[in-house]
Amino acid sequence: MIKIFELLSVDRIKIIETTDKNKALEEICGLMSAAEAVKDTEELRKAIFDRENIISTSIGLGIAIPHVRLESVTGMTIAVGVVKGGIDYKSFDDLPVHIIIMIAAPEGAHREYLSVLAKIALLLKNESLRNTIMDAESPQEIYDALKGH
Repeated sequence: MIKIFELLSVDRIKIIETTDKNKALEEICGLMSAAEAVKDTEELRKAIFDRENIISTSIGLGIAIPHVRLESVTGMTIAVGVVKGGIDYKSFDDLPVHIIIMIAAPEGAHREYLSVLAKIALLLKNESLRNTIMDAESPQEIYDALKGH
């Protein structure tokens, strides 16, 4: 069973100040560049923006999960951005997005990729966890909240 916190590290979590969707995605892509498994940050950035231009990755409840599978990614990797002010993310429920969890997976990791996507969506349906993440004052507190679930 995959544990989300095992795919994450504190240096890939950030409390983001901007309320601009593109700037927030840029910042989270920047966090991903710290991941050993992400070999081509520019390819990741382009793929994330291409997908977002086709359809919003917001899943409602103030959550977005931008995600890609790329040959240049050698292992499942996650980065988290928390936007306390919220972002107009063109969400289907019209709510601003506050929690962005970006997933980068290897091209062939289809089953694991879907499993991680589903697990994150299920985890963040928990209002208490969302509130804990939103109230966190540091990346370490966000990591600890995710580790506890």
